[in-house]
Amino acid sequence: MIIAVDFDGTIVEHKYPAIGQEIPFATDTLKLLQRDGPRLILWTVREGALLEEAVAFCRARGVEFFAVNSD
Repeated sequence: MIIAVDFDGTIVEHKYPAIGQEIPFATDTLKLLQRDGPRLILWTVREGALLEEAVAFCRARGVEFFAVNSD
């Protein structure tokens, strides 16, 4: 199974281009999903440095994506 996850408004509060506060339990839920086998894709309008910040934000919380803006 593959699950595409948006960043702004799903993982963090929508404050684009800034990174908002993490939505409660968002990364914990993603880590549980990863543990159970689905591949997670980060699907976002962010690109360049803003995208790198989003990926780093998730990585710092233990969430790694199978792909970013790609299937």
